[in-house]
Amino acid sequence: MNLRNLFSKGRPNSPEEKADSFWDWFRKNQNPFLFITSVSVEEKDRMLNDFLAQLHSYDERLYFEMGGHPDDQQVELIITAEGNAEAFPAVELLVDRAPDLESWKVIAFKPPMGTGFTTEYGGHVFDPEKIIFIPMKNPNQPQAVGIKVCYPDYREEERNTFIHATYIMLDVILGEKSCADDIDFLDAVETPANISEYPFRRLSTIKSYIDEVKAR
Repeated sequence: MNLRNLFSKGRPNSPEEKADSFWDWFRKNQNPFLFITSVSVEEKDRMLNDFLAQLHSYDERLYFEMGGHPDDQQVELIITAEGNAEAFPAVELLVDRAPDLESWKVIAFKPPMGTGFTTEYGGHVFDPEKIIFIPMKNPNQPQAVGIKVCYPDYREEERNTFIHATYIMLDVILGEKSCADDIDFLDAVETPANISEYPFRRLSTIKSYIDEVKAR
């Protein structure tokens, strides 16, 4: 007798089976999550941890967000890979297999939120309306998007802080999938003293710049 087959019998094994198992669980347990903003902090934490455990039983690389406007008829359920492009197919598969849920709008990837925000990170305040970037061009790959994002207070010892903050802003402006898929090279640098000699742009215009490059 094959003990592995014995103990695995009935368990979901393929990604499709695991996705269906997750949605079966959520369909049966969805209603309490509609009122998650009204429960105690302790109960909310328990519910969110339970949801995450179920989601990780499908794929440990995935996370989620719940919310939306109070007047909306559906609550948004965003399935995200937190920018991990290798896990994008898992997000797409799970959302594609989502059942028709009257009270929920299931969304693949964090959507673009636009500009008009600031981000505090690592002791710095980042404003995409004030931050500039220098476009980079590769004649061998005219549709590749490369940018150097400039900071007047950049310091090499804080490189990871500036890089991470840049990706946080781009994630908000472009959305999770575009941020990962549409930018081929990114660097953070100190603003050059002769910046006026460069064809710089505001980071808030990155979406239109990407569209220009991809249209070449």
